[in-house]
Amino acid sequence: MHKARIILTLIALLAVAGGIMSFKAGKRMQQANLFYPTTGDFFHNGASRNLMYAYLAPYRTFQTDILEPPLNITRALYTRTVQSTTTIGGAFYFITVVTGAPWPTLAGIYDDNGQ
Repeated sequence: MHKARIILTLIALLAVAGGIMSFKAGKRMQQANLFYPTTGDFFHNGASRNLMYAYLAPYRTFQTDILEPPLNITRALYTRTVQSTTTIGGAFYFITVVTGAPWPTLAGIYDDNGQ
């Protein structure tokens, strides 16, 4: 009976420690997908407009493998986006745009690897 309590206590402690570590890993800074600004023609109610919007880049700010090397990217990539509205053809249209400063390449940019 004493061995069973010790084993159950160890299992409970490991479960609590694992939960705390996963919570901290999720809250860790600099884990984000990256976006780049691009332009496109948008049509609504028979009218068209060329807009700049945020497009999801195939890169991210964190490694999934400790041996994964950072990439050398020449275009500006951003971590922050906001929803904005514009009017096309007399009606409101929602669009996602990039905001803030570009992600510094020295901080590391990694391939998304199709994830």
